[in-house]
Amino acid sequence: MTRKDTRHTVAKALFLAALTVTGGGWAPVMAQEATQQGVKAKDVVVVEGVVLEKATGEILPGASIAIYVKDKLLTGTSADIDGKFKISVPAGNFDIKVSYMGMITQTISSKEKGLKNLKVFLEDDSHTIQDVVVTGYVNKKKESFTGAVTQLKGEDLKMVSNTNILTAIAALTPGMAVVQNSSQGSNPNHVEELVLRGTSSFSNSGQDVNQPTIILDGTEITMQELYDLDMNEVESINVLKDASAAALYGSKAANGVIVITRKPIKNSTVRVQYNFTGDLQFPKLGDYNVLNAADKLKYEQMAGLYDAKGAVNSVTGLPEQYELDKLYNERYKLVAAGQNSDWLSQPARVALSHDHSLRVYGGASNMRYELTGRYGDTRGVMKGDYRKRYSLGFKLDYFIKNTVTISNRTTYSEVDTKNTPYGSFSQYTRMNPYDPMYNADGSVNTNLSWDMNNPLYEATLGSYSKSGTHSFNNSTDVRWDINKMFRLTGHLNIQSSLGWADSFTSPKSLSYKNEPDLTKRGQLVKADTRTTSYDANVVGTFNKMFQDESLITASLGWEVMHDKTRTENTEAIGFFNDQLSFIGNASGYPSDRTPYGTQGETATVGAFLTANYSFRNRYFVDGTWRITGSSQFGENNRWGNFWSAGAGWNILNENFMKGIKKNIDLMKVRYSMGYTGKVSFSPFQAMTMYQYLNTYEYKNGIGAVPLTIGNVDLAWERTMNYNVGFDFSMFNRRLNFVFDAYIRKTTDLLLEKAMAPSTGVTTATSNLGEMENKGIEFQVDGYIFRSKDFYWKLGTSGYMNRNKITKINKALEEINNKNEENSSSSLVPLPQYAEGESTTALKLVRSAGIDPATGREIYIKRNGELTFIYDSADKVLIGDTEPRYTGTVNTNVYWKGFSVYALLNMRLGAWIYNTTRVSKVEGSNPKYNADQRVFDDRWKQPGDIALYKNIADSSRPEQTDRFAEKENTLTLGTLNISYEFSDELCRRMYVRNLRCGVNFTDILRLSTVKIERGTDYLYSQGFEFYVNVTL
Repeated sequence: MTRKDTRHTVAKALFLAALTVTGGGWAPVMAQEATQQGVKAKDVVVVEGVVLEKATGEILPGASIAIYVKDKLLTGTSADIDGKFKISVPAGNFDIKVSYMGMITQTISSKEKGLKNLKVFLEDDSHTIQDVVVTGYVNKKKESFTGAVTQLKGEDLKMVSNTNILTAIAALTPGMAVVQNSSQGSNPNHVEELVLRGTSSFSNSGQDVNQPTIILDGTEITMQELYDLDMNEVESINVLKDASAAALYGSKAANGVIVITRKPIKNSTVRVQYNFTGDLQFPKLGDYNVLNAADKLKYEQMAGLYDAKGAVNSVTGLPEQYELDKLYNERYKLVAAGQNSDWLSQPARVALSHDHSLRVYGGASNMRYELTGRYGDTRGVMKGDYRKRYSLGFKLDYFIKNTVTISNRTTYSEVDTKNTPYGSFSQYTRMNPYDPMYNADGSVNTNLSWDMNNPLYEATLGSYSKSGTHSFNNSTDVRWDINKMFRLTGHLNIQSSLGWADSFTSPKSLSYKNEPDLTKRGQLVKADTRTTSYDANVVGTFNKMFQDESLITASLGWEVMHDKTRTENTEAIGFFNDQLSFIGNASGYPSDRTPYGTQGETATVGAFLTANYSFRNRYFVDGTWRITGSSQFGENNRWGNFWSAGAGWNILNENFMKGIKKNIDLMKVRYSMGYTGKVSFSPFQAMTMYQYLNTYEYKNGIGAVPLTIGNVDLAWERTMNYNVGFDFSMFNRRLNFVFDAYIRKTTDLLLEKAMAPSTGVTTATSNLGEMENKGIEFQVDGYIFRSKDFYWKLGTSGYMNRNKITKINKALEEINNKNEENSSSSLVPLPQYAEGESTTALKLVRSAGIDPATGREIYIKRNGELTFIYDSADKVLIGDTEPRYTGTVNTNVYWKGFSVYALLNMRLGAWIYNTTRVSKVEGSNPKYNADQRVFDDRWKQPGDIALYKNIADSSRPEQTDRFAEKENTLTLGTLNISYEFSDELCRRMYVRNLRCGVNFTDILRLSTVKIERGTDYLYSQGFEFYVNVTL
């Protein structure tokens, strides 16, 4: 779909959805008031006509018709579903202004003839911005909107990426970040996590509790469902950031809301739209600088692996040095002969992926239909993996006399995944290059140095890890325009899904080489998940425009949601052939891991009231109140109340601005505040749950032990939001600026607190702790030059967020103690939470460097004393692992259909603990391969001033600030080159629209820190090539 079609379809949907909000009720009301004031029928002029698109002749339903007398708005209406309008106007001189989003507004004078049979043709204006905010329940006019929102169009996302919608949303939304997980690289089966305006909850297992709520056409979906969504279906995305924008969602709005609208069906003859995206990705091995065979052997010798230190073989009575010398000579001969295995390239591949989507749609004024289908096969840059997506959908819209609209969408989708059988990439970085990977006969070499396992052998076995989901979704929407002031809408969604995951380890795996019992070799782990859910809501909307040019809009809504989930897990062992992985071929179950399952059921009921008042398009006030009840809480706190209030001032419409109003399009100040909430725990935490065990046998049956201790006083996590913003545009939207500053205070944080052993459980969920986030966001874009056939657009955006724990408790202290106990086994420092500090604070013991006399590290205690004894209690705050500033710079050059778009990303001021220097340089195990810096700046003898300890000391260094570095990164993430064929060329090729292009991704990355990335899965870079055609 072209830029032109995209704007037109979204405008139709948004204006139809917001008809009464944007002024659909003006004409009859104003005509009635004129009659009441004594205006005679003969003094009224009837203006009637139809609005059409000039390029195609298609109707434009929802177009806005406004009547002005001497630049003062008198009345107005909107075109109906057939693009027709009719309005009564007092006789006299007036102007008729016809506008439509994405089109150039046309003005018609009352002096012209044929006012009863007008045909208004509007031309495309590709630079008009969206003016309706989609909140999911109701739509609001952006001009009077007091909340913080980022609006994205589907084609904006595709300029960044045609394959990864999560990356595109984060790149274009100030304040939103992708949670950094460098170990997973570009793994296609890793679903990224998004965080908006910082973390607001504690989590011991990822950032799920900090992710925003995602709404697709009125129904909540998961992050994985968004990840697998066909980007060609997306019409627009509204990211709601503050309470004024998101309070309608109450208990789900604490982390923000992402509202996604799919493309509506156009009123047209049958049309066929096909989208193809190919993706060619190359593995990035440049982050790894491992030793070659000669240097690795040299490193082993310097580290003392071939020094027996006078040891004698207890069996032969000979010095062990003879055997070590022999071993060294054998390996030296291999290296001299040219043996230098390239282990890093073995699991890697050049990956070709492809994605196809088909959309057939059409219909007349009373009925429209749409059939969609998709097949996508995504391959990663590590061999053997894939992520396959299938979907089939049908939508039907039915209109009854322009008053009732019924829409039904049915979708079946399927996702199948397979992880690479080559295992973690970190295995290959450890392999010694002087070891041959294969034997002379071509078989995999399993006799490696230092008794290491060959990961290539594991890849030849029948082991696998696969998973999938199958989902069926049916959604029905009803809209009833009762009259010009009242509207009623309803939504019902029913979904059923089945998920499965199978993981099989071959009995031939080297992980069983020390297991003599054949009945314990081989393992199959199966997990099945069944989920059914439904949600429904009813919303009534009222709006009225008064004679003093004030407009009031109010909506009252009710909703209900129900979700039921069941999981079953089974583990079987004892397989005698890796080709017979069916569970029926297993010899039994592990004695300590019998089959088990879980179930969860939640229900939520809520009601809300939202109202907006606008006076002369100058002053705006809005408010929202919502009450929500959740089955996850006990009777004491089952219901939660959430609210927001906002105000806006359009300074441009003040009388004192008339002198400069000509060059300024928008100048608005807005402020909002309010409470939002969150439920971030699993079901049944408010009640005590028991588990029956046959190990507790009694006379009349078996006994039970508690699984959880219920807390009937559990309360909602609540976040108080404050936001102040400024919107500015000038020179006919050639320069635009948006600024927001915010404070988010979260209370009643949910944590696991320790329980007395007498209760039978170790922890229970309670409301503990408080947290604060504050920051600023901005977005600036403008046209350096703009004409009909050429424009150059430049933009930048960025944000700064500061997180702080404002209240700590014993539960957090217990987490600190547990993390400290486990710190010795963790490569990275585990969190140590403290009041006044960030949840992402980096705490380390300060180091005075390596002692020149002894080669030992000198530590600095909290009181400043120097010591050779490491004490984790001496850890101090070094910095924050989150960047001080995150931003983007983008530019877009367009000329006669050709477009070049580039996007730069930057992250500045983040502190990181360099694990490569810790584990591959100073703390490297000489039996494994190491970083090339392993020889650099080593202490060798007394008097040496060095950065690292003696190379023969392979012990892991303690967690000190020697390995802390401040990282600044600059990435050229996107370079998109495309061409949109002209209407004339399309007609010659018998197509309606045609666009093709290529998008280069992750082209260049500059960083001030040298560290291995993609330790479990490689990163990649490459390009996408795409074709979009409409017949």
